[in-house]
Amino acid sequence: MSVHVDLDLIALVAAIVAFGVTAQFLAAKYRVPSVLFLIVAGVTIGPEGLGVITTDTFGEALSTIVGVSVAIIVFEGSFRLEHETVRNAPRAVWWLITVGAAMAFVGTALTVRLLLGASLDVSLLVGALLVATGPTVITPILAVVPVREEVATTLETEGIVNDVTAAILAIVLFKAMTAQELAPRGYVFLFAQRLGMGILTGLAIAGVVWYLLTRVDLPEQAAPQTARLLALAGAVVAFAIADSVFSEAGIAAAATAGFTLGNLELPHRESILQFNQDVTLLVLSFVFITLAALLEFSELLALGVAGLAVVAVLTLLLRPLLVFVSTAGGGFSTHERLFISFVGPRGIVPASVATLFAIRLETETPPSDPAGAEVLLGTVFLVILVTVVVEAGFARQIAAALGVIQSDD
Repeated sequence: MSVHVDLDLIALVAAIVAFGVTAQFLAAKYRVPSVLFLIVAGVTIGPEGLGVITTDTFGEALSTIVGVSVAIIVFEGSFRLEHETVRNAPRAVWWLITVGAAMAFVGTALTVRLLLGASLDVSLLVGALLVATGPTVITPILAVVPVREEVATTLETEGIVNDVTAAILAIVLFKAMTAQELAPRGYVFLFAQRLGMGILTGLAIAGVVWYLLTRVDLPEQAAPQTARLLALAGAVVAFAIADSVFSEAGIAAAATAGFTLGNLELPHRESILQFNQDVTLLVLSFVFITLAALLEFSELLALGVAGLAVVAVLTLLLRPLLVFVSTAGGGFSTHERLFISFVGPRGIVPASVATLFAIRLETETPPSDPAGAEVLLGTVFLVILVTVVVEAGFARQIAAALGVIQSDD
């Protein structure tokens, strides 16, 4: 049996990895979040640039690649979230992931409905996806913008939790949109079903990994490497099991497994953490460059001035409003509240899920909704592009102007 090796694809993957490493190097050197360089690299090699990557390059495997990558990214972020830190986190964290998320969902949906004239279904879908701020963008920002621990914890926790809830809420709404037969309580049931499945799977896999690492004797020289690989395998397995039962439950499973393992007494914890961070940088680079490469400016330009108005409302009105409501009396200074307001870039989860939904709306949904697909994809990517370029690109300057940067000493 002969095996065909696509050398062009291998060269492309190698180039993407090289771009990713270069982006990380430039980010470290110039103290600018790496996602800015990753998007530039993606657009450069995409259809709007050199045309090296097209929608057919990875085919149907793209959603799987992105899904597993997101699981690893979310696992790493939640692994770093210590229970004590979260428990002692400002009350604003809990308001942001509840009241703030609800305001973001409703406010975004209304804005898209009124300014773009989208259908109610598509508006709600966009609203759900753009709830997620996302650790994929927040973490690189905080890596080069040192702020007070309470501010960083608030932004990171909001990103991790909202990534999970946004993805699950979006898939529930999409299922309702395509089925057209869900009663109101059906939404709640589908949401609880996926969240519950994800949490249970994550806890179970975390328990297995913990048992193997603490109760099984391993040769001393092999133990650190085994610990690192078991933790990574736990993230992928938790995602795969939960997602195979209920779509989008995998993200909740990866987050639960990461948070649980990160708060257990594990041998070689620092080695696991460092390995997770290295792997996450690699997959984050690959996914961001690939999705940015699939960006088509025609979809953004089709939204016209109304599209820019949507971005302006979401970033300049809605985000500050929900942040100031959520952080009222939360122990933050006005300048810190303004910084949190200005740092709400969207990342991988809305980009990947929106791409998947748009494909299904154009090809699978009866009846097909190509117009809805264009509004969905165009709006989500426009918000991602503007918020990443502006908020991530100028995060350090914004923090410096507001006087919230902490000394590196």
